[in-house]
Order: sequence, then C-alpha cells, then structure tokens
Amino acid sequence: MKQNTVISSYFKCTFLALSILLASCKRNFNTLKEQPNTYALSTEQDLRNSTYSKKIDSFYEGGKSGFFNGADNVPIYYKIFEQANTEKAIVIASGRTEAAIKYKELIFDLYKNGYSIYIHDHRGQGLSGRMTEDLQMGYIDSFQFYVDDMKLFYNQYVKHNNYSKIYLLAHSMGGAIGMTYLEQFPNDFDAAAFSSPMLGLMPPICGIVKILNTDKPKYAIGESAYKDDKTLFEGNTLTTSEIRYDRMVDAFAKVPQAALGGATYQWVYKSCQQFKYLFSNIEKIKTPFIIFSAEHEKIVYPYAHQEFITEAKKLGKNCLAYEIENANHELFIEKDEPRIETINETLNFYSKY
Repeated sequence: MKQNTVISSYFKCTFLALSILLASCKRNFNTLKEQPNTYALSTEQDLRNSTYSKKIDSFYEGGKSGFFNGADNVPIYYKIFEQANTEKAIVIASGRTEAAIKYKELIFDLYKNGYSIYIHDHRGQGLSGRMTEDLQMGYIDSFQFYVDDMKLFYNQYVKHNNYSKIYLLAHSMGGAIGMTYLEQFPNDFDAAAFSSPMLGLMPPICGIVKILNTDKPKYAIGESAYKDDKTLFEGNTLTTSEIRYDRMVDAFAKVPQAALGGATYQWVYKSCQQFKYLFSNIEKIKTPFIIFSAEHEKIVYPYAHQEFITEAKKLGKNCLAYEIENANHELFIEKDEPRIETINETLNFYSKY
C-alpha cells in the first residue's frame, strides 16, 4: 500500500510538469515532400497480390540462417542475404519484441537495390536465446550485451567479406543499440540511418522505474506475455498500414516461438541507464548518421531525437534529421507514402558515403 501511495504521489507531482514539457517539446526537424518510388520499393497494392507476397516470403526463406554464441554464451540467431557481385552491405538492428521475420519486405526491397543484408535477433527475443524462465518476458541483464552481440555478428559474418561500403539501419531499440555501437566502434560503418530510435522513453517512465525495479525479473505495470487477441489493427499505435500490420502479425503466428511479450522492470531500468550513456558519449561518433522521427510517435520519446541531434550538431557531427509526416512509430511498415520517403532518403544518404 505504501508503494502505491508513493507512485500515486509521484504521478500527481509530475503530471503538471509533464504536460508543460510535452507541450513545449516540438521537433524543429525538416519534413519530406511526397516522393516518387525511385527505388522500386514494394507497395501496399503489391502486397495484396498473393503471388507477389509469396515471392517475398520465398526470397526470405532462401536466406542463410544459423546461430552464433553471443556474449555470456547466449545463442544468437541470424539471417544473411549475400550478393555475389556487390561491394555494399546493410546491417539491420531491429527493435524490441522484433525478429528477422518481421523484416521480410524491407530485406527484399533493399536486396533488390544491390545490397547484401545482415540481420540478427537480439538476445531475449526472436529465435535467439532467452534469459528468463518465463520466455515471454522482455528482459536484459546488461544492455552492453546487445552491443557485444552486434560486434560479434559484424566481425564473424560481415567484416570478412571486405565490402567497400557497410551501412547500419537501425529501428527503435535497435537505435539505442546502434548508436551505442557507433560510439564504441566509430570506424565499422560508413553511414547509419535510424528509424524512430529509442533515445528516450516517454516521461515519467524512467523516474517511476527507479522505484519499482527489482532484482527478480518481473513484468512492468500493464505488461504481460504475448497474446494473439491483443494484436488487432484497430487502435494500434505502430502503423496506419493495415496490410503491413497484418503481415507482421501473421509472421509471428507462423513462428510463435519468435514472439515476445511485455517488458520487465529490469529491461526498462537498463534502457533508461543506457540513455545517459548515449548522451554522454556523442562526441565519440565519427559515422555520418540520419534520424527519422515519426510525427505521431507514441512508443519512444520523440523529443529525445531533438535533444540528441541538437547536441550532435553542437559537437560538429555529420548528421541530419527529418520528421516523417502522417506516420506512426513503425516507419518501415507504414503506408506507402511515409515508408517510401523514409527508405528513399535512407538510400540517398548512404549513396553519399
């Protein structure tokens, strides 16, 4: 009861301040105009064609897959799509709860544009090893392990191919992992693009989790195991594209062992600690990078994008940022217009470096 009283008081004390803060937290990023489908990306109309949709699935199944031992000997699942006659590659860092199977369309589109593609499932999710008795818990014991796994993946499967250009493409939680990677290994990538990067969580989450964090893995308030009946398109805050949302849900329905439930207090707490690290080490970044921030973002804290870019530019970093209009968090599975804008600008950015 005492803990509930503390939480209630915390909410009351922060509600007014939070309302004022959010009202003033406007991103002054440029926006993009509607663009032609320059890179022949898949469209929603394409996806409604069963033959085309099966072509994407068949291509994905043809990729090379396997496991490697990640940090602390946790098995990490990977998927690789190598091209024999290309000198450029993209490494994808996915978001929380995600798996390579969610990225079929994106991998297909990027491969068509001449890139070899490398992706691995982060520890604790997808087909990689899990660290809790309840396999549905979103848990991490050390955020650094995410980065260590990515470095092992890079060294074992990407580096040895001697590509002339290697790019990073990171989404959401993968953004926190990827940005940390750029700070710790500034010479591995020629350029990086970040879709809705998790550089902060909505206030006052990080403040509250300090009170509720425990040693034993425990679902955070309102979180639970993955439930199929919670995956309806209506009311979702991820994307406004029903066809792409349904494809995502269907992918996990076909590979249920890849699904992941809600976050634990430990995951939230470790993530909040990582944000402090990220902002304290911006000066170490050498890689040119671009950030895409969704106009209707409700999953990560969009003002953290503004703070990060502002500080990076003060330090003379080579970076750009755009707000993607009429878009939710999942820019790579959004409706055609915002998705095409995001990928077009990503590939345009890569081509400069």
